[in-house]
Amino acid sequence: MIERGVIIAKRWGFTYIFCNDLEKMKWFYSDILQLILIWDDKGSIAFKIGEHQLSIDYNEEFNPPSSKFSIQPGWKGGTEPRIGWSLECDKDNYKKIVNSVLKNDITKYYNKPIWKGYWSFPILDPMNNTIEITCTEKIIH
Repeated sequence: MIERGVIIAKRWGFTYIFCNDLEKMKWFYSDILQLILIWDDKGSIAFKIGEHQLSIDYNEEFNPPSSKFSIQPGWKGGTEPRIGWSLECDKDNYKKIVNSVLKNDITKYYNKPIWKGYWSFPILDPMNNTIEITCTEKIIH
């Protein structure tokens, strides 16, 4: 029997997501989110996010979900009950990502970041995954 409340896993290792356009995903996660690309081959790419690895695999039959944002209780936005995540950044990287999103045709929940006790800027990646870009540091615009 497993005891409740006892940590058994050492860390969250990998997350795997799928796409039907690997080049668009590579561009988005490398150039827009400025994540470190640690794996790149014909059918998959991977990025390092802290101690975590986000792996993106190509599948020609992958059908992206709707372009509606997923429900995320932190910012009380979105309407779709599906997976979404957030990326917390320091203020300098947050500004870089926000500027990159604003300069490109990236779907965003708000026209600009808003303060909700932290800076919140939910966006969609090319496969309509919801990603909330966050920063807890005060930023003077």
